[in-house]
Amino acid sequence: MTPMFKRPGPPPLPDSCYCTKCGAIVKNVEVGLTKKMINRGMTEYMCLTCLAEFTGLSEEELLRKAEQFKRMGCILFN
Repeated sequence: MTPMFKRPGPPPLPDSCYCTKCGAIVKNVEVGLTKKMINRGMTEYMCLTCLAEFTGLSEEELLRKAEQFKRMGCILFN
C-alpha cells in the first residue's frame, strides 16, 4: 500500500549538477544555498565560490548560514 501523501522536501538531485558560472560539480549544500539565497525555484545552481561572489558574502559566512538554516529545520538542508 502506498501512502496518500509524499513527504515534503526538495526534489532529488541528478547524479551530478554543475555550477552555471564555472562548471564545478555542485554539492547538496550549495544547491540548498542557491535556492535559499536566490530563488527556491532555481533549477541551475552555483558552487560555493561563485555564490559567495554573487551574494557578496564569504564562503565561511554562507556555510554558517547553511548550518543555521538546517538547525531551523529548513528542508533544503536535510
